[in-house]
Amino acid sequence: MRTKRRAYAAALAMTAALFGLQSALMGRWLARLSGAGQALSLSLLFALIYGAAMVFYVHAKAPGKREMAFVGAFAALAMLARVALLDFVTGDYEAFLTHWVESFREGGFAMLAENVGDYNLLYQYVLLLIAKTPLPDLYLIKLFTVAFDFALAAAMACAAREICGARAFAPVFCAALALPTALLGGALWGQCDSVYTFFVIASLALLKSGRPARSAAMLAVAFAFKLQTIFFFPVVLLALLHGEYKPRHALCFAAAYLVTLLPALAAGRTLGSALGVYASQAMGQYYHRLTYNAPNLYLFFPMLEFANTQEYSWMRFIPGIDKEGGSVYLREDWMPALQSAALWACALLTLVAVAYWLLHAREITPEMTLTFALFFAIFLPFVMPKIHDRYFFLADMLSVLYAARCPRRRFVPLLVVGASLSCYFAFLTRQRPLDERWGAMMMFAALLVVGHDLLAQMRRNRALLAKGGEAA
Repeated sequence: MRTKRRAYAAALAMTAALFGLQSALMGRWLARLSGAGQALSLSLLFALIYGAAMVFYVHAKAPGKREMAFVGAFAALAMLARVALLDFVTGDYEAFLTHWVESFREGGFAMLAENVGDYNLLYQYVLLLIAKTPLPDLYLIKLFTVAFDFALAAAMACAAREICGARAFAPVFCAALALPTALLGGALWGQCDSVYTFFVIASLALLKSGRPARSAAMLAVAFAFKLQTIFFFPVVLLALLHGEYKPRHALCFAAAYLVTLLPALAAGRTLGSALGVYASQAMGQYYHRLTYNAPNLYLFFPMLEFANTQEYSWMRFIPGIDKEGGSVYLREDWMPALQSAALWACALLTLVAVAYWLLHAREITPEMTLTFALFFAIFLPFVMPKIHDRYFFLADMLSVLYAARCPRRRFVPLLVVGASLSCYFAFLTRQRPLDERWGAMMMFAALLVVGHDLLAQMRRNRALLAKGGEAA
């Protein structure tokens, strides 16, 4: 008990120190702050995020002095690295996010009755709150994601303890904070991938700790934030087959999802419109390419309009390619038909994969859930068209858990995260320092490794079942 009290005191002391350091640095680093008061307010918000993460760590782990000092210093550096990136402005912020915040600033709560932007309702509620706050919206948008960066690290550590053992708690916590895709995606880019991924990983941890109702509710909140939660849905089917979920837990999912709609319904939005945001996303936009810099198989099929620009200058050096030829690359007017064909092919491949393991469901045990989850988190965005560069973020995090579970596979996160990271630069810098096809090949290599491991485990279980029946 005394050790834990000392750890709590150390967490509070480090939080206070970080607050003071950030307050001094923000005045120098951040150009959009209008005075010392804003610097102190913003520093306090970031320090509270750090402090909450450290208090959680002490509560969950009861670390010794050395571990507390190391993890606290590591997390403080991770926070300072994020603060240093807050002034970076991306095209997404200039073209979309700041205008959505301005719409809520002018229209207030009533704007929830219509769709502001193309995110689902939970994120629109966040933008509404940001619009009512006097601090610069750029910093608050990123603050929201940074808060979930630290929450995600906590969820990853809990999942690691359930799946990999207690020794993985601290390394996974630190790794989740240090992943370059987490750092760049949130504090630099201002995207919210860590938000839905936090709820997915929390759902996985709750499922493995025997709390399926809470797990289903967490998954509903993840789905309410991002459609990419569907990459985890095969795990739900697996858990249903093994009895970890019961059919009644679908009611928990539905109830939690409906709760997320209530503010919009109170503002006057119809239920059909509130439920139809994802249908609008899927059908009404992103029709110019087969892939939006995602490291998947469609990187091998650029359109003529993009392949002839400086951003695709590497295409000009492919032997035998005539860059002036109108039929060499995929043209924009072909895109709707090509996207539809690719989507149907993806659906067929997914059905084949799901049908295969349904026929061999006895061979996929609950202990294989992580392998199964990582396989589909890579497989689905790898074969789907219209996938963006950030849509492998869930696979990034699951690959870290996989490396903690299987020491012989510690290279898998290097492949997955490296492939993701290589494709971030196309949007963030408007340059392609590397041929993106290398990223696609790295992701494909990771898919082959994880697929091989999944099949190998199934074969071993098949042999055990043949020898000893169900008891094996």
